[in-house]
Amino acid sequence: MKSKIKIIFLTLTIGLIFIVGVLGYGMYLMEIEDQYGDYQNLHFESKTGDLIINKSTSEFGIIEKTWKRTNIRTIEKDSTDLFSWIYRNGVETKSEIYRPKNGGIKLDEIKYSEILKKIDNSELELITQN
Repeated sequence: MKSKIKIIFLTLTIGLIFIVGVLGYGMYLMEIEDQYGDYQNLHFESKTGDLIINKSTSEFGIIEKTWKRTNIRTIEKDSTDLFSWIYRNGVETKSEIYRPKNGGIKLDEIKYSEILKKIDNSELELITQN
């Protein structure tokens, strides 16, 4: 009789842990969707150290990710949220995310024209774009 109670208790505990895990993951995905909307693929596909280029404004920055947010560090600003980077003054801008094939890119030592040359020379791999 005691073994049946132990089995039932263990099964209920495992089931409860599974349900809480699925609900927690669903809430995490909902928060990302609420923050980034249609651009959540930019959050999920990018990694810390990737290069993001704003084609509309000719600006670029380095992506710094946490588990819930994607921030962009530029020469002018230390941290800008991805959503603010895409929407400038309420207008959507076009952005592309690139990953360096060998080593990282130092923000202080590069200009926009050099980044375009690296793209043409296939030194940067296109990850995603909006």
